[in-house]
Amino acid sequence: MLRVATINRSEELNTTSEVASVRKALDLVRSFTIETAVWSLSDLARAHQIPKSTTFNLLRTLQAFDLVRQDRDSRNYRLGPRAMELGLVFARSNGMVANSRAILRRLADETRETAKLGVLSNGQVLIVAAIESAHQLHTRGDVGTRWALHSTGMGKAMLAALPLEDAKEILERTGMPATTPNSFTTWAKIKPELQATAARGYSVDLDENEPGVRCVAVPLADTLRGEVAALSISAPSIRMNQERVLLLVKEAMSAARRIAAQTPGMVAGSEARL
Repeated sequence: MLRVATINRSEELNTTSEVASVRKALDLVRSFTIETAVWSLSDLARAHQIPKSTTFNLLRTLQAFDLVRQDRDSRNYRLGPRAMELGLVFARSNGMVANSRAILRRLADETRETAKLGVLSNGQVLIVAAIESAHQLHTRGDVGTRWALHSTGMGKAMLAALPLEDAKEILERTGMPATTPNSFTTWAKIKPELQATAARGYSVDLDENEPGVRCVAVPLADTLRGEVAALSISAPSIRMNQERVLLLVKEAMSAARRIAAQTPGMVAGSEARL
């Protein structure tokens, strides 16, 4: 009995060590973004405050799985093809994402504005699908980018689908920096906004994340998997007066409900609660 307990303790220690290494490796992978797609070994080591030798060994392991690749001339690193493969697997195996493509296309065509789908990921909005507006002056699709929850229409919609205590915990952890003068920066100020969003079934971003950009967003909740998402329509503020905002809310609500109807366990609008 004592021997078994000793073995289990040893396995626990090894597992803890392995998890720490995996975490460090995944942190390196997470460093590669649309904004910073290429890294040098020194910059990665410095950014993560780990020795260059450790960083090199982790990158070499990631290279073996084709998750990162090293440029022969510059010796810098970028993501490898396996990263794209994993993204495609997610997009094709996630029913909500798969079901949203045609609906987003139709929504963008009918409104002539940019339509997006985002999911809650590590305390941020991650844009997973988008169709950009046909207007010359339009908002970006931003697929693959991350945005703050507290200052975006999609983020507020997602927070409204969560229990208030969960939403508060996330915002306390991530912080609420002001990106424009209109941004919500405290829990006391954003709490009534989230309650109103939950009751009416949609959120509105009035130049809160980017000056000159407004959007409406509808929450989606997957009650089977415990996940939240949001669909949005965004446009330059000059095309988003109060009358048009209300018109786009109706279009966004209709599109979100169509996605929910095609995805088992999913609800939209004021019914989107976890």
